[in-house]
Amino acid sequence: MKNPVLMGLVLLSVSLPAMAKDVTGGVYVATNNADENSLIAWRQFDDGTLEKVGEYTTGGTGNGMDGGLDPLGSAYGVWRSADNRNVLVANVGDGTLSSLHVEDDLTLTLNNVVDAGGAKPKAIDGHGDIVYVASTDGANDEPGVIKGFTIDGDGNLTEIPDSVRPLDDSPVSMEFTEDGKYLTLVGFLTGMVHVYAVDDEGLLSQEPISSLESPHLSEERFFALPIGTKLVTRPDGHSTLLVTETRYITQGYQFHPSSEESKAKYPFLQEYEGQTGSMSSYDIDENGKLTLVSADVMTGDDIWGGEQAACWVTTSEDGKYAWTTNSHTSSLSTFSVDPEDGSIALLEEAAYRAEDYNEYFADMDLSADGNYVNIISGNTGKTWVFEIQHDDGSLSVVDAYPGSAEVHSYGLVTIPLPQGG
Repeated sequence: MKNPVLMGLVLLSVSLPAMAKDVTGGVYVATNNADENSLIAWRQFDDGTLEKVGEYTTGGTGNGMDGGLDPLGSAYGVWRSADNRNVLVANVGDGTLSSLHVEDDLTLTLNNVVDAGGAKPKAIDGHGDIVYVASTDGANDEPGVIKGFTIDGDGNLTEIPDSVRPLDDSPVSMEFTEDGKYLTLVGFLTGMVHVYAVDDEGLLSQEPISSLESPHLSEERFFALPIGTKLVTRPDGHSTLLVTETRYITQGYQFHPSSEESKAKYPFLQEYEGQTGSMSSYDIDENGKLTLVSADVMTGDDIWGGEQAACWVTTSEDGKYAWTTNSHTSSLSTFSVDPEDGSIALLEEAAYRAEDYNEYFADMDLSADGNYVNIISGNTGKTWVFEIQHDDGSLSVVDAYPGSAEVHSYGLVTIPLPQGG
């Protein structure tokens, strides 16, 4: 005889609808297509999964395969406006900057396209209605300029008069402090970390008001090439600046040839290899002064053999954990960040490592709800999603989504679901 209670439970389980997933925001990835640069738009759900929305041209051009695996020289070429209603993207093929409006359904509409100020725009950041873009005059290792714009309520960009600041360095990434009073910038050629003052009109100081050279702690340690940055505001009103560092230039200013072992193991180390990558942290006080806090905290136990090419970095919403993408060894590292003094420590050398060492993990951003890390792979065009364990900062894979341009994708940004979306 069939159990009526059990049968009822079976029927109930069959009739219950699947739990609906809520959309938390959009994820946007630049393709760098040479004919027409474009942004791939993804819809992200509260379980971290992605669903493709579409592809939208930027009105500018990329440089495609000519840019190689890292067409911008490791920088942040996609940015969201302060009101989260616009995506800005650097077009490295024609030296322009595009603004696209985020519609309620996460589709994009082109606002306008402006001259970025240099031949190769690389990094974008802003505060309020002020936006700055850093460019080089050509190659990634050439000097460049910074140029400022205002962004209006419709998302249109307008150049700020007298805002251009020539640089004697190759800019990589830059970021405004939370109060908008200072702009940080790191240089690829010199290894310098700079702070500019920002006045009430949005103009930068003519020269940096504070600068420090990236640290190398011994004669055996290769020079630091600063790449990615992330600012965390502390309770005391100071800012903690995190700076990732690749270690590829010897004390004799040469690249170090790859060993046969490295060539056999790592697809991205066929010509040169570096020492173990690192991250350093700095204090920025109320006057914009830089002070080194944690120097050369390595992505491994020794100067050789750890994870290489620490490039991009992002942090948890509370600023207690930071993750770096180690592009040349296809891995991610986890750091702790002290909320009181900004000191950092390595928690996990390889929080994740691609099995075949063939994912060029690049730009990254938190999901809109703060529960996931979204990362673009520059050689496969996949957008990876990792779930954050908030108690210890560890990561677990949700999935990887193909759909962006292979080999030359760059730049990723997440935007919360617009109101009414």
